[in-house]
Amino acid sequence: MITSRPTKKKKKRSVFYRVSAWLHLWLGLVSGIIVVIVSITGAILTFEQELRILLQPYQTVEDHGKPFLPPSVLKQKTIEGYKIPGISHVIYRGRNRSTIITWYGDRKNFLITWINPYTGKLLKQQPLEEDFYRIMLTGHYQLWLPRNIGQPLVAYATLIFVITLITGMVLWWPKKWTRSTRQQSFFIKTKASFKRLNYDLHNVLGFYSLLIALILGLTGMVYGMRWFSNSVYWAASGGEKSKGRFERIKSDSTLTAVRNIPDEDFIYNKVLARKIDLSSVDVTIGFPYGKAGAWNLDLNPKPGTRYLETSESYEQHSVKLLKAGMPYGQGNGGDTIMKLNYDLHVGAIGGILTKIIAFLVCVISASLPITGFIIWLPKGNKKKNKKPKAALV
Repeated sequence: MITSRPTKKKKKRSVFYRVSAWLHLWLGLVSGIIVVIVSITGAILTFEQELRILLQPYQTVEDHGKPFLPPSVLKQKTIEGYKIPGISHVIYRGRNRSTIITWYGDRKNFLITWINPYTGKLLKQQPLEEDFYRIMLTGHYQLWLPRNIGQPLVAYATLIFVITLITGMVLWWPKKWTRSTRQQSFFIKTKASFKRLNYDLHNVLGFYSLLIALILGLTGMVYGMRWFSNSVYWAASGGEKSKGRFERIKSDSTLTAVRNIPDEDFIYNKVLARKIDLSSVDVTIGFPYGKAGAWNLDLNPKPGTRYLETSESYEQHSVKLLKAGMPYGQGNGGDTIMKLNYDLHVGAIGGILTKIIAFLVCVISASLPITGFIIWLPKGNKKKNKKPKAALV
């Protein structure tokens, strides 16, 4: 006679645990490929500035020990040398770095020019879309898809990733803290079978990277989701409404002013009059866009980061100050969080050490969907082929 073999009843996990396990599995499977792409491109972009200096000789120049050429001269040399109709920005980056000239007049033909700020020698010009790091950034932000399709996919995949990190912590937490569970939770057994090694790589590395991965994910959501960004600003500022990352400053076309120097030089001379050390401060002069556009002046005393950068706006025709720069820490809590967001996201907030940490966490984050899929794969196959157990009596 064949009868079903009695099975020993297992104590069921809590509803919270089972819901977390379900969410962790299926949300991880849904978002896995996107998380891998975003994490790998994020790792590549972590040391972008350092690698540019190392691999691109036109990024640096010899310090001649004399003043920079004014922006109008650099502008004219670029226009004449490369036959372009205008420029958008002049970016002075220190005494041993080339100056960057950009032209964004044509959305399909964004150009970047590197020029020697002492001699005006043109070093290189390249379409922005052909730059390797720009290509990686496009993948990181929108999966190389049209922005209206790729950007929401990345944003909501990041939200899902944040949820899987939290549910993963629930699954990681042992029922009881014993010597054995501590060993399994905090250490990787390198001499174990592939199955056990893969499990440890997912479980243990996921735990150690959890906090930093959450920071990277949440700061990424600030860029990808307007509602989330506004909510963070509202909460951090105590209920104030965000003005958005790009506040539009309009010029008055009825204003005029008579000067014997170009407007860009007039703004540049304002910087020199403040006795700003151009060897350590990045200076970006943004040209007006359209009839109502304003001049912009960005000053960054800590190149490689953005949280200390201040931005000023000047009326296009009279070059009258429209908006003064707000130093870090002088706004409300929302302003402070928004200023810190980029540097937290790319790991630049604490210099090279935090960049290394961000890089390692990006690599681990890219591995988690892969190791998680390998853990699930045999279980999924077993469920498909599962048959009731029987015994001969």
